[in-house]
Amino acid sequence: MNGILITWPQLLYAGLALLVFYVAELLLFLRKANSPHHIPRQIQQRIETMTGEMAGLRQELELLKVRLAANSMQQAWVVEHHGDVVPEGAALAPSLAETPYAHAIRLARTGADSAAVAQQCGISRGEADLIVALYRAEGLR
Repeated sequence: MNGILITWPQLLYAGLALLVFYVAELLLFLRKANSPHHIPRQIQQRIETMTGEMAGLRQELELLKVRLAANSMQQAWVVEHHGDVVPEGAALAPSLAETPYAHAIRLARTGADSAAVAQQCGISRGEADLIVALYRAEGLR
């Protein structure tokens, strides 16, 4: 037999070396997995700033939605009661300007709760909650 002869002790040493190699590789991968990803502080602060700005923009968007709904309801009320359409940007007469939504907004700015706003203005409780939340917060700024 002219083949390569491997004895049991040599096979044991080779297996032990292979085991040490895999344990070292496992420890290296675990160390990499547990190390925090280092995001530069400046980028992290910028992300936090942008997150705050986005929250403010979302709140402003909700406020604009309520105002748009109030304006469309106001215009529908004017058309229903007076039969003519008010042109865009035209000011309403003071007697026509007090729609239920305008009254609700005025009450919310004075600090009325949503139940009172809903009852006095004849709007739903959900609408009153939204108007009170938006316009009371606007008054606190």
